[in-house]
Amino acid sequence: MLRRFLDVYQPKPVPALSFRDPRPGDDRSVPSPRVSHESTRRLAWRSRTTGRLMAALYADLVGYSRLFHRDDTGTVARLRNMHRLIKPAIRAHGGRIVQTAGDSMLVTFDSVSGAVRCAVAMQYELARHNDGWPEDNSLRLRVGVDLGDVIRDGRDFHGSGIITAVRLQGVCPPGGVCISRAAHERAGDRLGLSFEPLGALTLKNLPQPVEAFVLRPLSGRRAAELRLVE
Repeated sequence: MLRRFLDVYQPKPVPALSFRDPRPGDDRSVPSPRVSHESTRRLAWRSRTTGRLMAALYADLVGYSRLFHRDDTGTVARLRNMHRLIKPAIRAHGGRIVQTAGDSMLVTFDSVSGAVRCAVAMQYELARHNDGWPEDNSLRLRVGVDLGDVIRDGRDFHGSGIITAVRLQGVCPPGGVCISRAAHERAGDRLGLSFEPLGALTLKNLPQPVEAFVLRPLSGRRAAELRLVE
């Protein structure tokens, strides 16, 4: 059931280094620092300047400017609440929020299956949250997912995977999830979800057409009955 993918999972923090300083006069050898696998992976990623194959999820809030000008303080509060709703799904599926820009966010995953599951879970939570709100005042995301090279340079992120995810988000219907063929082959067609083929799309500033698939917006009964399979 989808609920299992929405449960919050927060592993206890593990110190990157654990060692004992010798006391004066203590001639016992100092144990070698113990570096956890997770800490090693994170440190390597932080210093990485070359490409790494990862799944990129890019989400953008639809009509943010319109909502903001209608009710600035209320929209900021609702945006903050939206982040509280979707962050548990990001954590549970192994995602890392690497960039935010108010109404948009970039999340990276080691697993493309985790990225697709997370995208669906995010839209599921927002569909439930929007229940009862007028359509023109609801919070809806467009979400794009791709698998490709991701390059970190300080606080900046680059790469074909990110660019494609951003462009797929741009053609995605509000409340839906749009994924590339690479993501669909590895995850989209294995989750029991009705992704529809969009064919080869010519996307802005991409040299080659991108084959894409879309999961239409989740609302009402569809959201309530949604299930993911293993």
